[in-house]
Amino acid sequence: MTSADHYAPRHHVPRHHDDPARNALGLVGELDFKQTLITLWRRRYYILLLTAIAAGGAWLLVSRIQPVYTATAEVMIDSRRTRIVDIKEILSQLSPQLVTVSSEVEVLQSRTLATRVADALNLYDDPEFNPALRPEQPSLFDFSSLRSVATQLRDMLSLESPTPIGPTPAEAEASKRAEVIDRLRSGLGVAAVPQSMVIRISYRSPNPAAASRIANAFAEHYITEQLEAKFQAVRYATNWLNERLEGLRRDLAASEQAISAYRATHNLLESHGASTTQQKLTEQNSRLVETQSKRAEVAARIARLEAVGRAGRGMAASDELLDSSFLSRLKEQEATLSGQASDLASRYGERHPQIAKIRAELGEIRGKISTEIARLTQGLRSELAVLQDREQSMSREIREMESRSFSQNNAEIGLRELEREAQANRILYETFLNRFKETDQQETIQQPDARIISFSERPRSPTSPKKFMLILAATLGGMMSALALVLLVEKFDNTIRTKDQLEQLTGLPALGLVPQISGPAGNVAAYLVERPASSYAEAFRIACFAIRHPPDRPEPKTLVITSTVPDEGKSLTSLSIGRTASMLGLRVLLVDADMRRASISAKVGKASDLSLAEVLTEGVDFRSAVIRDPLTGLDILTATAAGRKPVDMLAMADKVHQTMQAMRDAYDLVIFDCPPVLSVADVQVLARHADATLFCLRWNATPRESVLAAVRMLKDAKANVAGVLLTRVNVRKHASYGYRDMGYYYGKHRNYYTN
Repeated sequence: MTSADHYAPRHHVPRHHDDPARNALGLVGELDFKQTLITLWRRRYYILLLTAIAAGGAWLLVSRIQPVYTATAEVMIDSRRTRIVDIKEILSQLSPQLVTVSSEVEVLQSRTLATRVADALNLYDDPEFNPALRPEQPSLFDFSSLRSVATQLRDMLSLESPTPIGPTPAEAEASKRAEVIDRLRSGLGVAAVPQSMVIRISYRSPNPAAASRIANAFAEHYITEQLEAKFQAVRYATNWLNERLEGLRRDLAASEQAISAYRATHNLLESHGASTTQQKLTEQNSRLVETQSKRAEVAARIARLEAVGRAGRGMAASDELLDSSFLSRLKEQEATLSGQASDLASRYGERHPQIAKIRAELGEIRGKISTEIARLTQGLRSELAVLQDREQSMSREIREMESRSFSQNNAEIGLRELEREAQANRILYETFLNRFKETDQQETIQQPDARIISFSERPRSPTSPKKFMLILAATLGGMMSALALVLLVEKFDNTIRTKDQLEQLTGLPALGLVPQISGPAGNVAAYLVERPASSYAEAFRIACFAIRHPPDRPEPKTLVITSTVPDEGKSLTSLSIGRTASMLGLRVLLVDADMRRASISAKVGKASDLSLAEVLTEGVDFRSAVIRDPLTGLDILTATAAGRKPVDMLAMADKVHQTMQAMRDAYDLVIFDCPPVLSVADVQVLARHADATLFCLRWNATPRESVLAAVRMLKDAKANVAGVLLTRVNVRKHASYGYRDMGYYYGKHRNYYTN
């Protein structure tokens, strides 16, 4: 296997698997808390400046604001009443409900109440409320000239200039009063205290005495307005009741006269309750019912006695014969004899002579019972006949009385109608008369539905503006805005500052950080040789070691150095790496392949008549065109700016490959200073045939999108990118970012270097 086979172009395997396109806008990852603090500390002067501007602006604004004082009075909706006389009110009292409190809050804010206060305090002559009385004060910004120009333009554009019609004196006075009332209401604040019946009345004014006076005036006139509303309601009710009573009195007198005339016409006596005929009829009906009931009872007794007589036994009628003592004795004798007969029959038999005697006595007693029952029955029949005659007589009398009652009822119908009308008029008149007397007494004992529980006192300190709080809020707001702005700028920063950012973005290893050095161009180029113990020289030694000893491939002999865009330190890097390798004892050739902007000759202060263009186009041996670096043993093949002859490396790819192979055989390390990737296509040809490619990237300057585009072009050209080198690093500024990489230690441990 040849040396060229070892360095066949191949892609470098990225160390990170993140998608580079995803991080193109700098969204590499969220800043951790420590890094955020470092960022804020680095930008502390900007933060302090913005905070001071915000605090100063707030102080200037607050100092020009007129202080305002707030006075507060409190009233309470009071449902309790002093009952001197127990009468109903004309205007009902307020119910202690939250809806009522909300309604009274609106009343306190009404324009009517504000007008009463303005009239009572004569605020129309107060300059605080009447702007026409204020002395004219110079304004901070004078817009009079602008208003004059605007008026002229309006007059020029208008075809007709209508003559304004001024207000009448009455309209002007009304407008002035309305403006005063509007200003008065603008300072008023009314709010209900939660979960209570208390209403808090506050007033804001630049004058503390005026604020207290107006707050108390609103509370007092609110109470007065309630009393006046009740007085007006009672007075209106009294007048109306008085007028109504006169009419009711006339109606009642006319009704009573009509009743008296009707009685005289129909010969009706005045009675309390029912008429005499009706009373007699009722009594007669009661007696008739009683007689009929008694007759039915006697008839029922007769029917039962007859049934017993027909049965031939008297024992069953014992319940009807209890009223007769004789029948009771006969019944007892019958029961005694029956018991004796039964006893003898059980002992001696039915044929015993004594039994026959007892039975004969029983027959005699039973005959007497039957005779007594017949006598009683006859007496009940006589009583029944008497009751029937009495019933018939009562029925005839009742019919006659009903006839008389009917004729009287017809006459009393009209009487009752007149009496009802009179009674209604009497009740209505008495009701209105009682209410009139109550209302007349109520007019002198009216009480408001609210009372003042706290008068306002003159405020001792202004309530607004809260100068300290406003300045503090503005200061904190300015600080937070500054912090947010700094973090936002940091978040959307589109450049690269650290090795970690570089490797995460490109997927390529970072070979080091090269410090920024200042001075004339010649001094800068010779800085590495003149100060070999500097951090600048140490950075190139580290990079050179990383390039010559890769971990996964043989040592390269041809190295292409390029960048994304011009002015990234690519040529100085090429010269510095070449000089470093030469100082280490290697045979090194530095080829200036940037034929459009050749700069190696100017940096070393030496030029040659032959260049890379002649080597490629005319077949000149590169050894004859090489010059020696005056400071080291480095061989240099220079190029002329713009070139003597145009060279198209794409068309001469084979010639380029042959030349690179010849240089590889003659030197230990061949370095090609190539143009930027995004500017010229030559670098793609050189990088394709080189053993390794070093990509230079300017610290905190090159956009990430450009870096990704350049890396993508190198990979498309199948270049073997050895790594990326961050150049022109501001060590002091880099250390302030808090990145703990080699750039940080270049500035932290300066005693290790001789800069």
